Amino acid sequence: MRQSASAQGQAQQARKPSAVVAALGAAIVASAITLTMAMSNPAPAAVSEPAAAATAPQCKVVLRQFLVSTNAGGGTVRLREGSYLSGPIVLGAQPQTVTFPVPRPDVISGSEVVTIEGDASDVVLTSPVTSWRRVFQSVHGVTAFEANWLPVKTC
Repeated sequence: MRQSASAQGQAQQARKPSAVVAALGAAIVASAITLTMAMSNPAPAAVSEPAAAATAPQCKVVLRQFLVSTNAGGGTVRLREGSYLSGPIVLGAQPQTVTFPVPRPDVISGSEVVTIEGDASDVVLTSPVTSWRRVFQSVHGVTAFEANWLPVKTC
């Protein structure tokens, strides 16, 4: 009987490692399946967000801008609006955009004083949004003008 008890103990010891290996294998397979399903199926909230974004109106902010150039003159100017001062603009025939960090009004017109600072002749300012155009024959030091911003509604 000792031999059979000894044989049974060896058989049980041989089964224990194989049971542990089988359990680990099953856990790995289950983890892999869960990970695959999670990666292929986004969460319900993520699916509904793009649908909600597609139905919401997309309003674009239009900033206040001028195009600065010259027809026949030259020089260097900077534009100031409130506390914003543009970098130096060397005038040429190709218009250069100056964008102020303030949105255009979207309902009611707004006006403010804008200054041109520098030393230049034949300074041409135009609006990229409207047909507004103004020519300053001579700028020596600071020249101020009132800018009337027409409303731009984008949605």
